[in-house]
Amino acid sequence: MTPFSAVPDEIGHYAYVQDIAYGKGIPVLSSPAVGKSLIGADIMGYVEKNTDAKPAYNWIAQHPPIYYALAAIPLKIGSWFTSDQELLLRLPRIVSALSGALLLLVLFQTFKVVGLDTPRANGLAAAIGFIPMVSHLSSGTTHDIPLFLFCALATYFFARHIVERQIKDAYWCATWLAIASGTKMMTPWVLLAPMIFFLIFELSTPNKIKHVLGISLTAFSIPIIWMVRNLVYFGNPLYTSGTERKPGLDVALNLSFLDFIHSQPAISQTINWFYGMFVYLGAGRENVLLQYDLVPRHLNFIWFAVRGFPYRGFLDILFFLLNIFLIYILKLLWKIFKKNPKKTEDTSLIYYINSRLQEHHYRKPLSIISVIVAVYFSIYVGSANFTNLSFLVLFSVVASIFLGTLSLPLSFLSTDKIDRVALYGFFINLFFSIIFLYHIYGAYLIEGQLRATQGRYFYPVIPLLLLSAAVAFIRLRVPVIVLNIIVTILACAELSTYILQVIPFYLKQYS
Repeated sequence: MTPFSAVPDEIGHYAYVQDIAYGKGIPVLSSPAVGKSLIGADIMGYVEKNTDAKPAYNWIAQHPPIYYALAAIPLKIGSWFTSDQELLLRLPRIVSALSGALLLLVLFQTFKVVGLDTPRANGLAAAIGFIPMVSHLSSGTTHDIPLFLFCALATYFFARHIVERQIKDAYWCATWLAIASGTKMMTPWVLLAPMIFFLIFELSTPNKIKHVLGISLTAFSIPIIWMVRNLVYFGNPLYTSGTERKPGLDVALNLSFLDFIHSQPAISQTINWFYGMFVYLGAGRENVLLQYDLVPRHLNFIWFAVRGFPYRGFLDILFFLLNIFLIYILKLLWKIFKKNPKKTEDTSLIYYINSRLQEHHYRKPLSIISVIVAVYFSIYVGSANFTNLSFLVLFSVVASIFLGTLSLPLSFLSTDKIDRVALYGFFINLFFSIIFLYHIYGAYLIEGQLRATQGRYFYPVIPLLLLSAAVAFIRLRVPVIVLNIIVTILACAELSTYILQVIPFYLKQYS
């Protein structure tokens, strides 16, 4: 039902899949004149409704090939039986649809690892499926949902290793992180580094140095191979489609990071687009110059973000969850502050640090200092003049800063494995968010406009955050009826989104 090219960047993703399926190999990012990364004339002709359409530059060729190799399988098989373009354009979507279904099952099993009961694990896993952007992307040719699945699998084994202390789980986690990084280069890197860091701290087996090297090499194997390839082709291991983009401004803006966050709607736009952003790219009357085009194309590019009751309901649920997180972490802080942990035979580095802190009576002073630092940063950012944030979004920012800042020191003070899993999720979310926003900030200084505020870029870290929610629900004994209400609201909101906003939008564009 989803029109072709309605999913963000689908024409580029499909062209990459097509290259592999039809034997052209992995495309090399290059201009149309070189012709090694093209969106073919057949694809552009379908979009433009023009039999004389020219090929276009395929910026998606910057990504590693794992997803595209998988998506090429149904396209290749389908091409043996039909030449119907309408069908062939949709065959690679099978991989996204299957990935979306498997994602929910993997999340369910991940929550069970930390002890969440079946009814609540069902509800929490189902909740993510009722986010309109997730269901929309699951119906298109895109690497976002498979990447979501790969990161969920990495999170599953990450949690299993911490809870069950099996070294094989650490290697499985590293393997799925490598596969994720072989699907999309830059975003999983920001997840890979802190997860491997915490995995190493949690190692409690003999021959630690051997396993540190083994896990690290496994996790970084595919990214290193791809960077070597980029180095050979481009002389830059992190080369992307934007590396040689000409600045949009003659003189770069002189704006501090905090001033950028305060003055630009990067945060609110990212949250809104995480919930739902729908696009139309098709034949139209506008003259559009795509990158490297010499002659304009007759295209329309129109988008809208979900608004009204569905998005407000999502923000209310986010507000509720953040309050649950705050109550949980403050309760955990009090527990750490009041009780001396029991001695354990665990030989991991995290337990060694904890025992040294206990032995020298540093735990209470460090707890107090951690709270002061977390409160300071939260107030410092939250008291600024945010002209573009609603209260709910501002609260999300402040709460995330407090949770992430406090969680890192608490993870070295807590002896409970389950609680540390939740704390790691809070910290990695903050780390990921800062890197994400700083990347947008750097582009803004050069271009003078917001770029890459796509909420779907947060998919790699969402399984960890949901795992933190599972732990918080366990510790606070949140009843299953609460989760059922959340899921019901999300389901109704998604239904309303499609019936009242999405379907009328596409009917108008294609009428």
